[in-house]
Amino acid sequence: MDGDIKEVIGTLMHVIGGGEVSRAEVEDLSFEAAADDLRAALNEGYLKLLEFAYDHDARVSDPKLDGETRSALQQCLSEIVRLADPSLTPDDPGSPPE
Repeated sequence: MDGDIKEVIGTLMHVIGGGEVSRAEVEDLSFEAAADDLRAALNEGYLKLLEFAYDHDARVSDPKLDGETRSALQQCLSEIVRLADPSLTPDDPGSPPE
């Protein structure tokens, strides 16, 4: 997995885990080397991270909105991981049962 993609994944994981991210931090992320499907998923995650950063004040005053936003970011992360490394997804028939 490309280092830039790992930065995006790391940022998503940080936010999903309850952290915050600034607009500047999101704007510093890049993922030039990604393939088409993965690039589309990364773009979506990037845009959702920007929305997350821009909506900080609204999310702080509305826990439901905050939870919904983090849930949407979790969905983006799941899709990115699925496309970046299919062996990491639980839907892989070769995966051990949970």
